[in-house]
Amino acid sequence: MNSDYIKTSSNRDLPTVTHVLVLEDENSRQTIILEDANYSIGRDPRNKIALASKKVSRFHATLLRRTDTKNKSFSYWLLDGDLQGNRSTNGIFINDKRCLVQELKHQDIIRLGFEIQASYYVVNNISDLALLQSGDFQQSKEPENTIQGNQSSSSLPLSVADAKQTLVISEPNMESEDSINFQRTNTNAYSTSTATSDSEITKLASFPELSPNPIIEMDWDGNITYLNPSAITKFPELKNAPITDNHPILLGLIKNIENHGHNNKLFVREVTIKDQVFEQYIHYLSDKKLIRTYVFDFTKRKVLETQLQESEERFKAFISQTKEGIFLVDANNKKILEANNALADLLGYGLEEIYSLKLYDLIDLNTGALDEQIETIIKSKKEKNFLKHFNYKSKNKLLVELESNITWVSYGDQIILSFAVRPANKNIHQDTFIQEQGLYDLETGLPNRQLFMEQLNTAMANSRRSSGLLSIIFIDLEILEENQKTLSYSLKSSILEGFGRRLRASLRSGDTVAHWESYQFVCLLPQVRSIKDMGRVAHRMLESLKPPFFLENQKIHIRSNMGIAIKPQDTTNITTEILLNQGQSALSKSKEFNKNNYKFFDEKVQLEVARLLRIEKLLAHALERNEFCLYYQPQIDVEKNKVTGLEALVRWNHPDLGRITPDQFIPLSEETGLIVPMGEWVIETACTQRQIWQRDNLALTKQPICINISNQQFQQPNFVAMVKNILYKVQIDPSLLELEITETTIGNDIELAEKTIKELKELGVRIALDDFGTGSVALGYLKKFAFSTLKIDRPVINSFINDNQEKAMVNVLIAMAESLNLRVVAEGVEIKAQLEELLKLGCKEIQGNLLTSALTLEDINKFLVNSCYLSE
Repeated sequence: MNSDYIKTSSNRDLPTVTHVLVLEDENSRQTIILEDANYSIGRDPRNKIALASKKVSRFHATLLRRTDTKNKSFSYWLLDGDLQGNRSTNGIFINDKRCLVQELKHQDIIRLGFEIQASYYVVNNISDLALLQSGDFQQSKEPENTIQGNQSSSSLPLSVADAKQTLVISEPNMESEDSINFQRTNTNAYSTSTATSDSEITKLASFPELSPNPIIEMDWDGNITYLNPSAITKFPELKNAPITDNHPILLGLIKNIENHGHNNKLFVREVTIKDQVFEQYIHYLSDKKLIRTYVFDFTKRKVLETQLQESEERFKAFISQTKEGIFLVDANNKKILEANNALADLLGYGLEEIYSLKLYDLIDLNTGALDEQIETIIKSKKEKNFLKHFNYKSKNKLLVELESNITWVSYGDQIILSFAVRPANKNIHQDTFIQEQGLYDLETGLPNRQLFMEQLNTAMANSRRSSGLLSIIFIDLEILEENQKTLSYSLKSSILEGFGRRLRASLRSGDTVAHWESYQFVCLLPQVRSIKDMGRVAHRMLESLKPPFFLENQKIHIRSNMGIAIKPQDTTNITTEILLNQGQSALSKSKEFNKNNYKFFDEKVQLEVARLLRIEKLLAHALERNEFCLYYQPQIDVEKNKVTGLEALVRWNHPDLGRITPDQFIPLSEETGLIVPMGEWVIETACTQRQIWQRDNLALTKQPICINISNQQFQQPNFVAMVKNILYKVQIDPSLLELEITETTIGNDIELAEKTIKELKELGVRIALDDFGTGSVALGYLKKFAFSTLKIDRPVINSFINDNQEKAMVNVLIAMAESLNLRVVAEGVEIKAQLEELLKLGCKEIQGNLLTSALTLEDINKFLVNSCYLSE
C-alpha cells in the first residue's frame, strides 16, 4: 500500500469560483461572499463593510476586483485607505507584513487596526463555503458591535491556526443524535442550545448514508467503526482490512491524536493515491473518542489546474518572445490591464510604468476623438480586426507612429480591447528616440557603446565623490552549436533582442544595459552596497538568461558567461580603461569553464563572494539544525563585587565552516528575515536557562537575563504576544527578562515604540535603552519611555577618556539616569583606565572583556558557581 501513497500536502490553489472574506474580532465573526467590483472598509457606517473598532480609521481600506482576462478569472486587491489617496492611521498588515497595496492570495491573513482580523479564501465548492459560514457568530446584540456586510451572521467563530499551513476550521459536531443548533461557551466548547424536531433529526441522520462523498469513522485505537456506502464503493479494501496504519487515507491519524485530539477543529489535507487526488477533512471528536473524515475526489480539478497552468506558461512564453507590442485595455475606463516587454521597449517605458497608464496617455489623440474611435470598434462584430495607425507618446515625449491591430472581446459585463502594435515602417528608428543622436543600437534598441561610455564616465566621477562601489559586468551570449547552422539572420537578431530584454528585466531601473559588440553585452551598476550584493545580482542574471528561446517553432538553447569588475571604495587610481580591461579579463576567465557562470576579476573577491553566498544559504537551515547557541556575558557592579545581570549573545557554530562571527551572519539574517524566528529562539532559550539558574539557586536573585532586540523583531505586530507566550511557557518571572532596544529602533516609529514598550512594561518585563549616546535625540527618550536600564554605547566608552567633551557628556548621561532611578551599564569596557574614569563619574556597573568575555553555557555555569562576584 505504501507504493500507492505519493504525497500529502496542506497547500491548495483553488479555482477562482467564490471569493470569501472572513472578519473576526472578540465579539463576532462573519463570512462575506465578495461579489462587487469594490468594497470600502472602515469605521464609518457608510462603508460597504463597516467595522466596530475605534482603532480602525473611518475609511481604513479598499477592496478592488481586478479581472484576469487570460485565465477568465478575477482577483481582489487590498489598498490601504480610500480611493482618494487618504491612508489609514494604523495601516494594514497582510501575513504580518505592513503593505500599501497587495493582491490577495488564498488563506491570506489581514490585520486591520490591531483588533480586527480578516482571512481571505478562494473556494470552489459549496462544502468549503458551508464550513466557513458555520463558524460565524454574534456575541453581542448591540448594533455598534456588529460588522456590516452582505452576509448575515450565523452562530460560531472560525479559527485559523496557520494561514500558510493546514487550514483549521471550527466545526460543530455533526452526530445525528446531537442537536444541530449550537452556541459558543466561555471554554470554547460547543454545547447544545435547543432541541430539534424529529423530522430534522431524521434528515440529519440520513445525510451520511446519502452523501456521494466517502465518510469514514474510526475509534482512537484504530478500529474502523463506520463506512458510508460511498466509502465502501471508493475504498472497498477498508471494509475487510481493520488495520488502518498503512492506508493513505488513514495514515498518520492515530499519531496526531496527541496533538489534535483535544480540540474541535477540522483539518484539511491533500492525499494522492496512484493517479487520484483527494481532499480529506479530518475531525477529532474528543468526547466520543472518534475520528471522522470526509473525502472529496479532486482528480479532475487537479488535471484541469495542471492543463491550465501549462497553457498559461506556453502563452506567456509566446507573448514574451514576440516582437509585437501587445496590450489589453478596459474599454470602460481605458486602463491598461496587461502589456508585454515589447511594448515597453517600443515606447521606452518600464513594464511596471505601463500598468499605471491609460490609453489616453499612450495615443496622441484628444479624449473625445479617441473615445469616438473606440466606440466605433466596439459597435462592430467581435471577430472583426481594425487596422489603425496612431501616433504613440514615448516616455521622453517623442511621438512614435505604430501600426495597431485592434480587436475586442467581452468578459462578463466587461469589454476588453486587444492591441497588437508594430512600427509603421522599417525606418521608424531613424525618426524616433531609438536612434536619437545615434546613441542606441538599431538591432536591440539598447544603448550602444558610445552612450555606455558616457554613462560610465559620469558614474565613475560620482563614485569618486561618494567613495562608493561601482561595478561593470560583461556578458557573452553563445548560441549552442546544434542551433548555429539552422538559424537565419532574422532569428539571430531576435535572440539578441530577447537576450537584451532579459538583461534589462534582471537589473534595477538605475542600472544600464548596453550592446557592446556582436554577441557581447555590458552592464553598468553605478551604485552597489557590497560585493555580496554583486554575487546575488550575478546569480539572478544567470538564472534569468538560462531558459531557451522559442522562435518559429524552434527551441534554441543558449549559454552565457559573465565577467565582473568592481571599483572599490576609496580608490582613485582605477580609471575607466582599467575597469573595462578588468571586466574583459574576467569574462575570458569565465569562458574557460565553458558553462553558465560568472567570474570576478579579483580572485579574492570571488572567494569572498562565494563564501558569503554559501553562508547565506546555510543560514536558512541553521535554526532548524540547532546550529545556534548562546553565550553569556555578566554585567557586574565593581563596587559591590556582584553580578547585576547577564546578557545572552547568539553564536553560530557550523559543522563544516566552524565558528561564524555575528558580524557576518547577523546582517544576513536581517536581510533575509531570519532575524525574527532567530530572535524568538534566543528569547525562549535565554529565559529557559535563566529559570534553570533560578531553580538551581546559583546565588542569583533578581538579576535579569538581557537580550538585544532587532528593529525587525520589534516591529512585528505579534511581538508582545510572542514575549507573553514565552513567559507563560517557561513560567519565568517577567522581571527576570530585560529586552534591550536601541534608540534607532525607537526612532523608526516612535508611536509604535511607545505602544509596544507600554505593553511590555504592563507584562512586567524590563526595558533597557541600548547603544545610548551615539544618537541625536536619545536624551528625550529617557523622559518619554519608562526604561529600567541605560547602556552606554561601546564607541562612547572607547573615546571618552581622551576627549573632555565626550567625558562631560557621559557625566551628564549618568547624572540624568540616576535622577530617573535607572540602572546604568557601560558596555565594551576593555582596559583599566576606562573603568577608573567610569568610577570617578559614578558609573559602577560595567560589561566587557576587562572582567570577562562572553562565556559558553558550561563556562558561565562554572563562573556562577565559583565567582566571587556572587558573594554577598
